[in-house]
Amino acid sequence: MARISVTISNVEQTFPLTEKGITIGRQLDNDIVLNHAIVSRHHARIEQRGRESWVRDLDSRNGIFVNRLRVREEHLRDGDVVTIGPFELRFDERAAQNVVFDDSRYFPLAAEAQPVQAAEQAIESTISLKEIFQLSLRLNQIVDFHELLDTVVEEALRMVPAQRGLLLLRKDAELVPMVINPPGQGDVAISSTIVRKALEAGEAVLTRDARLDFAGSESIISANIRSAICVPLMIQNRAIGIMMIDSPGSDQFKDRDRDLMATLASQAAVAIERARLTEEVRRQSQVRQNLERFLSPNVAQALARYVLQHGKLWAAEEQMVSILFADIKGFTALSEQLAPHEVQDLLNEYLHEMTEVIFTYNGTVDKYIGDGIMAIFGAPRLPDEPISDTHAVNAVQAGLGMQTAQQRLLQKLDMHKHFNIRIGINTGIAYTGFFGTRHRLEYTAIGDTVNIASRLESAAEPGTVFIGETTRQMIGEAFIVQEIGSLQLKGKEQRVRTFKVIGHRQT
Repeated sequence: MARISVTISNVEQTFPLTEKGITIGRQLDNDIVLNHAIVSRHHARIEQRGRESWVRDLDSRNGIFVNRLRVREEHLRDGDVVTIGPFELRFDERAAQNVVFDDSRYFPLAAEAQPVQAAEQAIESTISLKEIFQLSLRLNQIVDFHELLDTVVEEALRMVPAQRGLLLLRKDAELVPMVINPPGQGDVAISSTIVRKALEAGEAVLTRDARLDFAGSESIISANIRSAICVPLMIQNRAIGIMMIDSPGSDQFKDRDRDLMATLASQAAVAIERARLTEEVRRQSQVRQNLERFLSPNVAQALARYVLQHGKLWAAEEQMVSILFADIKGFTALSEQLAPHEVQDLLNEYLHEMTEVIFTYNGTVDKYIGDGIMAIFGAPRLPDEPISDTHAVNAVQAGLGMQTAQQRLLQKLDMHKHFNIRIGINTGIAYTGFFGTRHRLEYTAIGDTVNIASRLESAAEPGTVFIGETTRQMIGEAFIVQEIGSLQLKGKEQRVRTFKVIGHRQT
């Protein structure tokens, strides 16, 4: 059902994934030998688990990455890139055998074609509406995409007995073989003429006459002549692929067989497109739910679309961002006065209110640190998204908004639960990126910019927002600020010029 492609010594090689699996490593007894110092002797294994393909780290020294995310093991999907050392291995979901479009190996016979719609009408006299409905019902009850494709070909061979059945789907400009039944060894040759005619004209093509003048010996011609039925899988006058059955010799199929295949193709195309869309929606929902844990919903939705379109996240990068730290002053002492469940309820409500404010100003929640919060403004940013310099203003607006939200929260609490928060914000270059797996992603920023923001928060007075000098420059005259002076922050040799935000400037 799949294959792995990798470039070794400037030569691209492909390896079919079979039930035996594929071992990868530096030692010569591996199926894929990657001769590099940072590749372990037995580094990883790709294996089939039912209908799914998984990659697993074999306790390697330097690990494996799927779409730039480090994993111990991961379910592979079409287009995923597994990185091992300097090598990139691409996973393609397709039949293990390759299909070659070659008329010299598969002689095109004189063919009769009929539009798919006309074939469907013709078959109504020989197959009942009840049978058509039951066929549609069977196909639409199948949830798994690959199980559906297998079933379509099995149904084709049941309805029209043939030696072989194939199903190919469009992927960009390529027709990718997804099912070859029964599977075999080596390439499978089919006629490019037959396939092209089915696709371009949207016709069910039946080959039935071998009386054509070919060059070459009659014995070679006779050995390669096959009867075939090729039908396009049509959705709204667009072919998403083809289904084909064939057998050795000429005149093996009749008009009725062609019409039966056209009826099946019509039902199959709808079911396949439905399964494709269902899987895409499911994956997008899964990715978006993962991202929405720390991103505002609109940013999470945009990122989810990008991940599904490109199949991976972009690499970590240095960029200008604003970092916000906030925490509760004296939270430990407050916790000692409350029951454990009261502490949990208070903290959950506080973090919820603060997160909502951060999302309002397009911030990213990097992490919760007990009663503390770290947030990033200005990242993540899609690769094609223009650079914006509003992140400092957004961060300061969020800081003031968090103070306001905290005061609203106090109005609902008993006096013995009251607390103050302090906030520090700093702007500068940080190294930002995604880390984790597709099932648990974390987006973070590291660098001196982050450290200074944390120190500003520690130095801030309860109920205030302290900002660094670069943040002060980038916010312009949007806020009223008061210079505190140059503070000697913990862990910093040089003093840091610090400002306190008083509030918004009235316009």
